[in-house]
Amino acid sequence: MVETKKNSLINIRPAALFSFLALIASFVLLYKTDFDNMLIRWGQGDLSYCYLVPVIFIYLAYIKSDMLRSFEQKSSGLGIVILIVSSIIYFSGRQGSLETLTYISIWLSLVALFFILFGADIVKRLAFPIIILGFIVPIPPFLNRMFTFNLKLISSYLSVKVMQFMGLSVFREGNIIDLGTTQLQVVDACSGLRYVYPLLLMGFVFAYMFNKKWWERLIVILSTIPISVVTNSLRIAVTGYLTAKVSPDAAEGFFHDFEGWLIFMVSFVLLAVFSFAMKSLRKKNHGELPADETYPASDNAVINLKKTKISYIWISIVLFVVLWGVNHLFTSSQFAPDRKAFDNFPLTIGDWEGRKSYIDEKTLKELWADDYIQVHFQNKKTRDFLLFFVPYYGYQKNRHTAHAPAACLIGSGYAPISKQMIKKKFPEPFGDVEIGQMVLEKNDQRLLSNFWFHGRGRVVPGEYMNKWYLFYDSVLKRRTDGALVRIEMPLKKGQSVEDAQKVVDEFTLKMLKLLPEYVPE
Repeated sequence: MVETKKNSLINIRPAALFSFLALIASFVLLYKTDFDNMLIRWGQGDLSYCYLVPVIFIYLAYIKSDMLRSFEQKSSGLGIVILIVSSIIYFSGRQGSLETLTYISIWLSLVALFFILFGADIVKRLAFPIIILGFIVPIPPFLNRMFTFNLKLISSYLSVKVMQFMGLSVFREGNIIDLGTTQLQVVDACSGLRYVYPLLLMGFVFAYMFNKKWWERLIVILSTIPISVVTNSLRIAVTGYLTAKVSPDAAEGFFHDFEGWLIFMVSFVLLAVFSFAMKSLRKKNHGELPADETYPASDNAVINLKKTKISYIWISIVLFVVLWGVNHLFTSSQFAPDRKAFDNFPLTIGDWEGRKSYIDEKTLKELWADDYIQVHFQNKKTRDFLLFFVPYYGYQKNRHTAHAPAACLIGSGYAPISKQMIKKKFPEPFGDVEIGQMVLEKNDQRLLSNFWFHGRGRVVPGEYMNKWYLFYDSVLKRRTDGALVRIEMPLKKGQSVEDAQKVVDEFTLKMLKLLPEYVPE
């Protein structure tokens, strides 16, 4: 508990004001582009909760303001160490096209500045609000797609059980719910992630504010996931019931949106009730916890920078400006070799005859590619079909880089049956390489997929290894050009994966003789 007295909000030396403003300017100079990209991510439906995070952080810091006045605000050199680590993460993220690393760097830099401006004592007592501030970092897209896919299947399964309990004759195939007269498809927006993320955030807040024991807090936080999944399944079940018994319009429009909002509020209330129940159970079994420590009244300002080391501020400014300059230098000095455009790619490869197809404008914008080829090939002899798809990037950076191939396939509704790396013999300069292989299933249709990242003299099967080579080649070769190669073949009835792979291998070897003109080595 804190005794309070009236005092000023901000106390800063006039001589330090210029340094403080310069620090803000250098921070914005370095991170402006990344802030813009982060706001784009926040604008996506599942991540819109991120807009609340700074507000929650400010509120949690505010309710501690009286207590913080009683501690001396003195610069800590640990902030400089954290800032150096943040700079390394940032440079790696920008040069390796890992945008999540740049967002983590934003958060870490803020933590470093808290140490530099306010000191270790203040940061220690703001530890939880600072952890909450970490929710500004959007979850990586490939993880988001994986979570979406799995939650769709779980929510579909549970909702069907609820509808059957209600007396409906209903069946499920993947994320398709068959009501007899109509079908419901549990799309990405109905996966439940829009409940999970904000409810997890509120779980942290409730656990911090109302539950004191660590095990109570852990249970409250973990409870957000089953609460989200169950309430979302209930929403789908109610939608299915009303669609079957009242009107198909219940699955769309105003009612659908209102129902989603209502169910989230139910989730919120359930979480609050559970948190208070845990608190009441502790009181019943163990009594009240000891009162909070009492701090002496203080006339310190909430923001008191009189003892902040100006030298630490200017070291931070120099780090931000130098990092901005180095990153700009490496990015602007990159080049891409000459190549042929995919407009001239042959549509006859051995016994394979192809037909080009084109991506819609929305998908093309999300692909970020500088050029691409998408051809549906058929073998004149075996009548096998396959899809050949290669997006090419003249340079790669955040929000202009190849997507994770596995996540794209899963995002299109296919369920993975197996995923592995397989060894293949490619023409020189590659030789023996590994590529990715996935077998997927959708509505009784199995699909064999081969994929790898191609370019700059390498064949790389995995996304993270590709990111490492992007960073390595950006620094040493000043090149980040390259492509993602995907070859996907629907399996005919009775066709084994091994036989299908032989067909794909035969096509791949012929295709690789042509590819270097379009994807330089």
